[in-house]
Amino acid sequence: MKNSNYNTELWDEIPPYAFMALGRRGREQISLRECFVPSCNSTDEDKLHPIKKEIETTQIPDKNAQIKKVKYLIHCDECSNDFHLVFEQYINNEVRNEDDEGLDIVMEKVFATDSENKENYGEIGFIQQK
Repeated sequence: MKNSNYNTELWDEIPPYAFMALGRRGREQISLRECFVPSCNSTDEDKLHPIKKEIETTQIPDKNAQIKKVKYLIHCDECSNDFHLVFEQYINNEVRNEDDEGLDIVMEKVFATDSENKENYGEIGFIQQK
């Protein structure tokens, strides 16, 4: 079912997968094209639809660093619920990287929340920086 609120172009911005650390045994690749609502667990990418993107930036006191949260609201046709995929970037402004507009993303983790950001569904993993 096609909804006019869907913004399929957002899939171009969302990485297809994240990595989960397995200690000394390496890492596991986790698909970000699945529903993260605990009662659903649908892995059918065609039933997921991005709706909108929000960005929040918080300055870390006493440091030249900030935390940037990029939240994508996604609808799942399987369970008829919405959830957020949240990409949390720790940015160190003291280190300059010419390739990334002068900012150095030290770490980027991914987690999921409900549509109102009241319930955290847990950390999914981290994004491999280029």
